[in-house]
Amino acid sequence: MQWTGYIYRTALLLVAFITFTINVTAQDNHKWYFEYPEKIVGFTQHSIDKTSHLIDKYLDQKDSLYVVPNRYKLTLMAQYTNSYEYYRFAAPQSRQSITLTPENSDKIGLYIGWKWIFLGWAFDISENRAKTDWNFSFYTSKIGVDLFYRKRSDGFRLSKIDGFTYSDGKEITSHSNRFDGISIAQKGINVYYIFNNKRFSYPAAYSQTTTQRISSGSFILGINYSEQSFRMDHTFFDPHIQSAMSESLKFHYAEYKDFSINFGYTYNWVIGKNYLANISLTPGIGYKGTSLRFETEKDLLENINFDFITRAALLYNNSRYFIGASVISHTYSYRKRELSIINSFGTINIYAGINLFKK
Repeated sequence: MQWTGYIYRTALLLVAFITFTINVTAQDNHKWYFEYPEKIVGFTQHSIDKTSHLIDKYLDQKDSLYVVPNRYKLTLMAQYTNSYEYYRFAAPQSRQSITLTPENSDKIGLYIGWKWIFLGWAFDISENRAKTDWNFSFYTSKIGVDLFYRKRSDGFRLSKIDGFTYSDGKEITSHSNRFDGISIAQKGINVYYIFNNKRFSYPAAYSQTTTQRISSGSFILGINYSEQSFRMDHTFFDPHIQSAMSESLKFHYAEYKDFSINFGYTYNWVIGKNYLANISLTPGIGYKGTSLRFETEKDLLENINFDFITRAALLYNNSRYFIGASVISHTYSYRKRELSIINSFGTINIYAGINLFKK
């Protein structure tokens, strides 16, 4: 898996860098650190403290009248996550469209957090074994990073078809709901900058590491890169749907790589003491290179398209305890004369936690 390979190589580089640093420091002190385990612990603690200081200094400055930092060292949190997806394939010339929606995924997870980092494990309670879903988010006052990787090979449902008719012109309305002829892979990264970063806090709404005391908003500028690929076997459709299907929908493989600039606005509304609501809307305009593979040919297409990222949150946080819910949604679109694809996916999180060990 290419995405896993990237993570693996990055981890190896980090390990190599840390090992090299320890080696150089040890030689400067005319000692070998691996003979003294306590020095490794001390060096690691020093590196963490130094990194924390740099992030606090350059990325996490706050106006204390508007934003108050968390006064605790550690966070324990339990979370329920529901993941949803939606895919619509359309042939504009024939006015036909197919909408596929996979079974939703339900997970329960336990997490431990320190400052900007949350680690934990989530258990899939929906018994949806044909799905891989990884998400990672990093928030500071100035910048945020979202990473995702998703893959699904079956469990799809044909929820709607439009523009399909029998040979006599009568509209096709009946069809089997289950469809196992598609596999989907998605991966991407979104990096964004928050302009009003001293008075507005994303972590207050999405990671509970700060508390917003006075309502405030900010413009957001983001850079988004994603890759989407779809493999389709139209022979899995009912025979009467296959015979009526436009040639544009009979692709075997579709892939597009999307690079976009997102600009939008986000707002933290302090509803009352310890209560906070957030809404964030960041539309994007981007360049999309697309590859379509039909039975006998491959077609390369290029286009400019609009995408959309939405975030919303509602929570109660009294510094010691917190409970809330959040929604993060991504919508990607590709439109051309031959084929139109709209895919949307996101997560709904419901969580509760406690902060421990006051600073």
